[in-house]
Amino acid sequence: MGSERQLSEAEISMVLDTFMYLDYREAQEGTSLRNIVKDLEHHPDYGAGGIHYGEYRILCEAVENDAVGNLIIGCQSRAMGYHSGTAACTFSSPDQENIYVVFRGTGDGEWPDNGVGMTQSVTPQQQEALQYFEEVIEKMNIDEGQHLVVTGHSKGGNKAQFVTMETKWETLIDVCYSVDGQGFSEKAIIRWKDKYGEEGYQERTGKLRGIHGENDYVSVLGNSIISKENIRYVKTPVDKSNFAGYHDIKYMFATREYNAATKSYITQFHGRKNEDAMGQGELGKYAAALSQDVMELAPEKRDGCAAVVMQMMESCAGVKEGINGEKLTLSDITDFTFMGIPLIAGSLLKGEEGKGLLRAVQNKETFTGALSGNIILQVNERELRECGKELEQLASQFRALELRLHEAAKKVPLYMKGSAVLYHRIELSADRVKDLGEKLLEAAILQEQIGNAYLRWQD
Repeated sequence: MGSERQLSEAEISMVLDTFMYLDYREAQEGTSLRNIVKDLEHHPDYGAGGIHYGEYRILCEAVENDAVGNLIIGCQSRAMGYHSGTAACTFSSPDQENIYVVFRGTGDGEWPDNGVGMTQSVTPQQQEALQYFEEVIEKMNIDEGQHLVVTGHSKGGNKAQFVTMETKWETLIDVCYSVDGQGFSEKAIIRWKDKYGEEGYQERTGKLRGIHGENDYVSVLGNSIISKENIRYVKTPVDKSNFAGYHDIKYMFATREYNAATKSYITQFHGRKNEDAMGQGELGKYAAALSQDVMELAPEKRDGCAAVVMQMMESCAGVKEGINGEKLTLSDITDFTFMGIPLIAGSLLKGEEGKGLLRAVQNKETFTGALSGNIILQVNERELRECGKELEQLASQFRALELRLHEAAKKVPLYMKGSAVLYHRIELSADRVKDLGEKLLEAAILQEQIGNAYLRWQD
């Protein structure tokens, strides 16, 4: 079993981040991901119409690839005594050479902790994530001979970044993939630079990779510590009325297909991530501009605004206070009323990003990025290489035809009138066929080189 298409390490990380949203807490330690998904086949939450149908469909297709399906689950945080906010586990290859430490996004009661991260250098939930990670290192006896990846989506991506920046086992981490993970306060960045020096800070941040939805509005929060050249944006085909969908990882694996019978779009989920986008869409650009304005507020005012927004998000889930007892104060509400609301309104009506978003709301079905001066060509590397092989086969046929023409020229009888002219014409035809064959072979080699180069870039 196993798909022939190669999955990049980043894409495997995204699939594992998606698994965390299945909220399946009965998986047995040491079970392969393929068998876990098989166990869910008849569970109502994962069937058509179920609350986790999209995530389940992605996993069903992804585990057909052995690089994903054979991964073994372990070190589940719930089994190690951590509360529900710290949802994490590991996935290892059967030979234990490759290990993924995966953090789930915002859990029950964690929204206020996100707000704390906008102003403070460390949050309680970040500390819990660090404690879990270092316990895993010791429990699994991980050493530098193994390939260690840390990853997570949303708050999980923030935790993955924090662990990479903070852990004493930093040399064991090969790479961190933060999918839609938010940034940090200026206090956190200053503390790390003081702690490690500029060179040490750059060494740690050099391991960070950002993978964001083109219209994601969480990765732009706070100050990003991921260098721009290490950030990629992924197409997220979401109807503009589905605001939450732009921060939902499963839409990075989705396509919207038009149904002529119903005259509506149907969303389908697949086991491969979507192509990269050319950059941020209108919603993503606006969220980034608004976040920058918020970060320029005085820390105490910013703290109040963030507290209100995050508590509102928590209340949507029916939770009245944060997991660590965070509650709103009158001061927080005052800051949001007199600072936050005018800031949001002003950025919408006056800023270019806000105006672009309003135009998109009125005129477009989705918030896709506008075509800019820099155009990114999306390439299917497998089809490129297959096309190269077809051209190579065609070049071989031309070579065979050339040889047959030479043989035919030799067989022209000398007694025939004009035999010399016929002979030379056939030879010229053979030379022309040879020239075309050589050009086809050059094209085949070029196709193969481009395909391999793109695959290396994906990796």
